Amino acid sequence: MQNQLRKNLLFNTVGSLLFYICQSAITILVLALAGAYANGLLATAMTISNVVISAAGFGMRTFQVSDLNSKYTDRTYLLSRYITLLVAFVGCCVFAFVNSYSAEQRWIILLYTAYRLIESWSDVWHGYLQKAERMDIVGVSFGVRGLLTLVVLVAGLLLTKQLALVLAVLLISNALFVLCVDIRFAKKCADFSKTGGCRLQHLLQECLPLAVCAFLNTAVPSIPRYYCERILGSTEMGYFASVFLPVAVLQVAMLYLFVPFITTFARLWIDRDRLAYYKGLLFLLVGLVALWLCGAIGVALLGRWGLGFLYPATPELLDYAPLLQPLVVATVCTVCSSILIHLLTIARCPKVLLLSSLLGCLAAWGCSTPLIQGFGIYGAAYATIFGIGVQALVSLVGLLLRCRIWFAQKESK
Repeated sequence: MQNQLRKNLLFNTVGSLLFYICQSAITILVLALAGAYANGLLATAMTISNVVISAAGFGMRTFQVSDLNSKYTDRTYLLSRYITLLVAFVGCCVFAFVNSYSAEQRWIILLYTAYRLIESWSDVWHGYLQKAERMDIVGVSFGVRGLLTLVVLVAGLLLTKQLALVLAVLLISNALFVLCVDIRFAKKCADFSKTGGCRLQHLLQECLPLAVCAFLNTAVPSIPRYYCERILGSTEMGYFASVFLPVAVLQVAMLYLFVPFITTFARLWIDRDRLAYYKGLLFLLVGLVALWLCGAIGVALLGRWGLGFLYPATPELLDYAPLLQPLVVATVCTVCSSILIHLLTIARCPKVLLLSSLLGCLAAWGCSTPLIQGFGIYGAAYATIFGIGVQALVSLVGLLLRCRIWFAQKESK
């Protein structure tokens, strides 16, 4: 078991991080190989697709993985994902045609969104693998798909310069990979012959608060960025995003590192193993402190050099090197909040999830304008810390109260 957990941690973290880096490189490559106009078309498609992906996922992955008592069958989870995928894509089509986009922009939006929805399609199959504690296969899948995306993108743009055509090839190649590889392995871990359990509509109703929470979670860090652009302009917003990019890699790595432990925490919760569960929480706390220390020391020693290496054509970014420190704090808060959301999902606390996300949005909204007006671009980082910090604090209090009740029930038996 321990050997498999180590394999899961290694392969999932490396593979998923590689996939994230390859996805992040798409913008840079399109700008370099297809020009600013094509990159602008892609940027709009990316913004829209983020909302669509959130809707398609329905916040269901952790819920699925932690359903160890099989309240819902594997077939029910699969059918629910096809429904959410269809609704999300239809919504994207309606949005693209209601707004006054050009025909080219609509094609880019629909093709890129369809390509990104492959992630939501594979997500439910990866859930079967994760439930069987085979996250090593998931990590390999992500890594190969990331490299496949880069090869197709570079080759396609060099040969054709046609972004829409390249996106279509990306869509087909990724879909074929999921069909031939992910589904083939995941079917061995799923049981589609099993019947019974609660109905499909009950699953969608129970996960609806998780879907709303997923949308609000996306909004919390987005609110300070929105006001940063509105108050300081697009140039300052670009600086903020550029400085945050290297820190974001640390954030994504830590989140992927935690994913294999979701099944472990689910088992501890169902077994009401109070001591082991609290030891796990303490381990996470120590990990967050270590993350902050490593990040703070790293950016203090290498931050200015790293920005110069990444952005040699924009030396003015070096003036914003001190922004890296508050962004590291924001990253730690984000990782903490994301982990607590997973744990609250395992504990089936939709009300706490909604309350924490809503209060986080309100906190970010309330402080963004005064902080940005008072501290400039640094204010956007402070507002992000405050908004996500409020969300994390409310989530932690709610989780501890739920733990007190849950574990007390076993002791009273």
